[in-house]
Amino acid sequence: KMVLVKTLAEGLGFYYDKNGNAAVGEVGGYDMLITNADKGSLYYLNISVTKGEKPTKADFEGIKEYNKYLKTIGVNKKNYRVVFTLGGAFTKDGTVKRFQEILPALARFLQDRGFQNCSEISGVTQGVSTYFAQGVKIITKSEYAEIERGIQEKQDKIALRGSSSILLGTVGALLGAVVAGAVVLGISQLGYVSWFGGVVMGGLVMGGYKVFAGRIKKIGIIISAIIMLAAMYLINRLDWALMIQRYFTPDMFGMEGTKLSLSFTFKNVVAIVETANLQADYFRNLGLQLFFTFICGLVTSIGVVQWDKNSFLAYPIGEEKQDVQDAGLPYTDSFGDSEE
Repeated sequence: KMVLVKTLAEGLGFYYDKNGNAAVGEVGGYDMLITNADKGSLYYLNISVTKGEKPTKADFEGIKEYNKYLKTIGVNKKNYRVVFTLGGAFTKDGTVKRFQEILPALARFLQDRGFQNCSEISGVTQGVSTYFAQGVKIITKSEYAEIERGIQEKQDKIALRGSSSILLGTVGALLGAVVAGAVVLGISQLGYVSWFGGVVMGGLVMGGYKVFAGRIKKIGIIISAIIMLAAMYLINRLDWALMIQRYFTPDMFGMEGTKLSLSFTFKNVVAIVETANLQADYFRNLGLQLFFTFICGLVTSIGVVQWDKNSFLAYPIGEEKQDVQDAGLPYTDSFGDSEE
């Protein structure tokens, strides 16, 4: 997906932002940013515009007359951002050519309807640029500075915790392991070993560490990995202990009573499965649990680490405007001949 957006940015002459996986540029005085949707070659084309108030879907009636692909529109009622969902062409070059037609058409529509480029947060039309600030945003320099201050204040608070943040993170990871463990155990009790358990374990353990510690550094990754693998070992053992308790009786072990205690079965799982000649099944199940945790948990953990990294990044994408004129001036086609 990153390659698709990067190729599109290069073809359009836009800036490419790796952290947000976004192509960012200006067409006809309007800031436009393009990201890739989760499904195949779908793209999200984002703008932030105003006519003195937040835009509505009704404001975009007739836009298909400017370009047939501008038809799936999403309007966020909480801010000024408008999102178009667009399909790519069969080839990369075809997709670039399609966007070279779509973007000028959209700019012409916006100008014809009296829209101005604006901050997606406040609707302010002066000094608007595109920034990476806890995600890619079309905002003013002062709004960016406010977000940047918030990030710095958060970093300062984490720094003041010192080594205690590691302890807090460990507590968060353990709590995440308990919740994830309950999910994995529930799946196992149904007779399944699923990759989903590894995803849940990785996400909740790493997420728990981040929430409690504030940041995830190398020591946090190591601690979380140990907790994930240890938790999976204990969950597998508990799963088998419950199974033994369900199907084995005390008299099989020369004991009295009608039901084996969970503490006894948990403590003696390995010995019991060996006696019952089930050790191959036990260790195969354990191996699968650890494998799914390692692979799927690793993938999920990478996502959490990237989320952590991005939450502390703040920088302008492309040229940062100090005091720009409102959009709505005579339109210049960035991909072809000029027109008034």
